[in-house]
Amino acid sequence: MRGWAIRTLAAVSVALLLSPTALGQVSWRVFKHPAFGFSLSYPDGWEAASEDGPIAFMVVGPAPAGVDGLRLSVNVTTERVAADLTVDRFESLSESRMGLLFQGYTRLRTDRLTIGGHRAILRYYTWKRNDGLEVYQMQLHVVASGRAYVVTGTTAARSAQLKSEADLLLRIVSTFRP
Repeated sequence: MRGWAIRTLAAVSVALLLSPTALGQVSWRVFKHPAFGFSLSYPDGWEAASEDGPIAFMVVGPAPAGVDGLRLSVNVTTERVAADLTVDRFESLSESRMGLLFQGYTRLRTDRLTIGGHRAILRYYTWKRNDGLEVYQMQLHVVASGRAYVVTGTTAARSAQLKSEADLLLRIVSTFRP
């Protein structure tokens, strides 16, 4: 019984932590994609960028603390997949491409969670751009109704406020619903 109470308290604490109203933000905006139906919330003051191609939606925030040439951002990509594709298989296929695409790719951590009733995988990693700037990213992978979604939050690894920026990105990414 005690283990149940501890898990319940932890779940409530995480829910409050990830709640936009618990962030000290007066208001957040909610975007719902007209064709794909997913939703994502983000803080007022962030700019929504309409995207063509593989990025279905993107929001851009301030520059990371003490870093020029980059802004905090969250984007959503989606693709149609086989109905029987699992999130584990999708993430594994994605992982195999990361080392090929990103110089110095290093996985830091992987979490398994549930988003909107769907199993999801959240991976954290770093890599280096061609200009040498090390990027810190998190990616949420979700498969739902024959679509795969990847929600990516980005900041600079050398930001003077990396922890608070990563926490904010996690809060935004965690609002995603397929």
